[in-house]
Amino acid sequence: MNLYSYISVNSFVKGYVFSEQSSILRLRVPNLMYAVSEEEIEYGLSVLRDSIRLYEKRHSILPQESKQEMPFFRNNRKILIGPEMEMYAWMFYEVPEIPHNLKLSHFPFLRLTIDYEALGEYCLSENYFLLRCKYEEEKSLHTFAEQMEQEYDKFFFDAEHTGFKADSRLFSLLCNACLEVRNPRFAHEKEWRMVLFSEPANASYDFADGQLMPYLPVSFPLSCIRRIALPNREDNKMIYSALAGFLQHAGLAPERYLEGLIEED
Repeated sequence: MNLYSYISVNSFVKGYVFSEQSSILRLRVPNLMYAVSEEEIEYGLSVLRDSIRLYEKRHSILPQESKQEMPFFRNNRKILIGPEMEMYAWMFYEVPEIPHNLKLSHFPFLRLTIDYEALGEYCLSENYFLLRCKYEEEKSLHTFAEQMEQEYDKFFFDAEHTGFKADSRLFSLLCNACLEVRNPRFAHEKEWRMVLFSEPANASYDFADGQLMPYLPVSFPLSCIRRIALPNREDNKMIYSALAGFLQHAGLAPERYLEGLIEED
């Protein structure tokens, strides 16, 4: 199976590192909270919050004892409550159509065709998570609600304090809600995510397009990449021609990697 991922031409050219043993692409894997819209994050968390509401309804929890309004983020930070860990994610898709968040991009970008099996082996070797997004809201809601049967009494909330028992899994549920639960209207994209967890102190930062972006540098093996495409090459013929030259300069046969060129026998 193939997956498809997107990277700006600038990031690809600057991130490629040639090696006779194993060439790599240096990716800047962004912090999930800054890489996707607030609406997207809030959607997954709202499903988790609804599962708390459903649990309380089933168990006749009094309104004054409700945990429905507990905060999921630290004060004035885009960091979840619980352990001081952040999520970093690189996106892949099962279909080659341009995802909704890139359709209005003003910068030329490349579509990378990724070998799913090679990607899985790479993630396994690096202890990264490879997650498939979920688009069935009712199914996610009831999955969370079932987990609340064991989890509800392990976290605490009042006007001044949020706390957890040592064996609480609430942080994992929060992460799952942010990383995996997607709005059904994007189900056609069939998104996957390569996920890394890291403490805030380990992040690198880049200021671009008016935003300060936390990211983790990752060495992505070129062996995972099958093909490279410039989706709007008819409108970017100069970039396409120069890209073929760059691949040749980098020791990669353009006819082998670049879509639109005919590989000679």
